[in-house]
Amino acid sequence: MPISLKLPNLDENPILLAETRAHKINEFIQKLPLGDPISAATDLIDELQILNSQKVAFANRFNALELYRPTAIQIYQDLIPHFSSASLPISKTEQAFVDAAMKLWQEFAYGYKFALVDLQNKILNLNNSKSTAQVVQRAIHALKEIALVHHLSYRTPPASLWSEVHQLYFCALQQTAEALPVADQFSVNNTSSVNLIYKQVLLMALTDPQHLANADILKADVYLSNIAEHAELRPLGLIENPAGVFLIALDGNKPPVPFAKNQDIPNDATDILLITVNVARQIHHHIKLLQEGIVPDDGSLPVNARESHYEDLLARLIKNFGKAQQRVFSRIKKSDGVELGVGLMAAYHLLHEDSSTFAQHANTIGEIKPSRWQVLNVSAGGCALRKFSSSQASARIGDVVTMKNSKSKQWELAVLRWAHINDLNQLDVGLELISPSATAVSAKFEKSALEGEALMLPELGSIKQTASIITARGFCKAGDVLRLSVDKSFSIILIKKLVERTARFERFQYSLI
Repeated sequence: MPISLKLPNLDENPILLAETRAHKINEFIQKLPLGDPISAATDLIDELQILNSQKVAFANRFNALELYRPTAIQIYQDLIPHFSSASLPISKTEQAFVDAAMKLWQEFAYGYKFALVDLQNKILNLNNSKSTAQVVQRAIHALKEIALVHHLSYRTPPASLWSEVHQLYFCALQQTAEALPVADQFSVNNTSSVNLIYKQVLLMALTDPQHLANADILKADVYLSNIAEHAELRPLGLIENPAGVFLIALDGNKPPVPFAKNQDIPNDATDILLITVNVARQIHHHIKLLQEGIVPDDGSLPVNARESHYEDLLARLIKNFGKAQQRVFSRIKKSDGVELGVGLMAAYHLLHEDSSTFAQHANTIGEIKPSRWQVLNVSAGGCALRKFSSSQASARIGDVVTMKNSKSKQWELAVLRWAHINDLNQLDVGLELISPSATAVSAKFEKSALEGEALMLPELGSIKQTASIITARGFCKAGDVLRLSVDKSFSIILIKKLVERTARFERFQYSLI
């Protein structure tokens, strides 16, 4: 399989020579405005672009990149908070941080790919396998971070990225370098390998990041880096059970696909298998420990895993590494428009019977005003929508949503399950319907002054769904007693079993007292 990597053109007569002297590079790093991550990133990108535009000896290029890399990672970590918690669509200011992070890693990817080409062109190289392992691991790491930035901004990593990730891994296979240890201070136990970094990219893609809240995307990235060693890469062979088995076409440009869903005949020469059964077992083990009140002391989970409800994320992840999920309902294309209220506060006021109360708040809180969205398709369980460019609405994964079309007389309740920014920069979202109606109530603790908005969902006998209440995340817990008021009527309830927790709300069963 021939290797074809995307690289910028080299300048035969450069005006500025690339700096490769260690002391000069260190002087440059010391002068970077690290307090301003975009400015620091821009300065470093400019320097890398000079390096990536010229012919430089392999050792000089690789050593220069290694000197820049720790500072680049520091700058990158300072860039991430400026866009990783943004609502969608992200603002122009937040997009500037996304672009800086993307360009920074793109230049490192170019640099290490150039180093790989230089290495392959060397006539004599006694440590070819070890050098290949180092360069390929660094190149895949750069592409991994580019993919992560795409995930955090809810865009699909381009096919070209997957093509290069697979080609780089294949190159390591050819040199028998895929399992060689590579020193990396930013990896678990300060050691990585081509195998390990490649598995991290593959596992992250399998989490279906468009269905994760941005905070959970970051958590998943760190967690999977800690347990990626439990995944297995192996050649094609007999498969007794396709659960947890994924096919990778090393000559292709796509992430791994469930083996059971693959419709093409596998190619022994270029296709391999990713086995995630042991990854699922490890996640299950961690879920069990958290349920017992234990946080592993091996660094695989953060020390605050119990307080931050890490178990919720693990429960979702384990589904992605087992049996391939099937759609319950088929989609039907539809051209229509709906009104949408995004968030608990919007739902509370849109559902409130007192229209004057809503009008009063709507004048001061723009977020609760409904917006118009285009319907792309519908199913019995939900729908896919696209935000009109004229709409000022914003949304996040896990938001509770109120929805009403032109034929509806009342607001339906849904949850925003996934989001995607397409190639035309349009925001598409997927909603799951959870109730045909709801009642807005004020919830107050009996023994404190704490009060907040809540939504009461009716019992739905046809689908065996008990009555439940939605509150802001962290507002209450099982065993709490709340006093609910709507208009001039009151009721007292006991909060019981947690039905669902998203990044934005919690839903409980309750009983009247």
